[in-house]
Amino acid sequence: MQPSESDRLLRPVSFIVLGLLATAGPQTSYELARNVDVSVSFFWPVPRSQLYAEPKRLAGLGLVSASQEASGRRRRTFTITESGQDALVRWLGTPPEPSQYHDPAMLRLFFTDAAPERALTLAKQRIGELMGMLQFLEQPGLGGTQPAHRRVLSWGRMTVRADLAFWQSVLDDIEGQS
Repeated sequence: MQPSESDRLLRPVSFIVLGLLATAGPQTSYELARNVDVSVSFFWPVPRSQLYAEPKRLAGLGLVSASQEASGRRRRTFTITESGQDALVRWLGTPPEPSQYHDPAMLRLFFTDAAPERALTLAKQRIGELMGMLQFLEQPGLGGTQPAHRRVLSWGRMTVRADLAFWQSVLDDIEGQS
């Protein structure tokens, strides 16, 4: 498949919307935002405002269609089109960009030699945050039935467990020096 003109206008949030519509079916912007909250937001945060604007933009490109309720809340439901499916498949076939890891806590840890008394609090805060994240990721039923979604959830759980083990070792090291 050759890239289309609209492919150059697509960005990660575009593929998140297209992917969710392709794998979970037609959704309103609210449903998309809720689904992002329990799925890709763990590894790819998206501002909620983008999840409300992007489906409309994709509809303008012909990659999704929109239908609006005639009465009541007049919610607009978005569905991926054949062109949208083609764009998603083309994107899935391209090599991903190199991953980037940005961890604000790790950056602070790197510089705690300048203020060693800050390391203990940092480690305890990070451990608490990671324990909460792991509790969220280990909820029964999270991940649904889609094989790829379950694989990514498994990666998330393993990643958080590894981070938790690292920060626990930092805490143990700091407490051992006291």
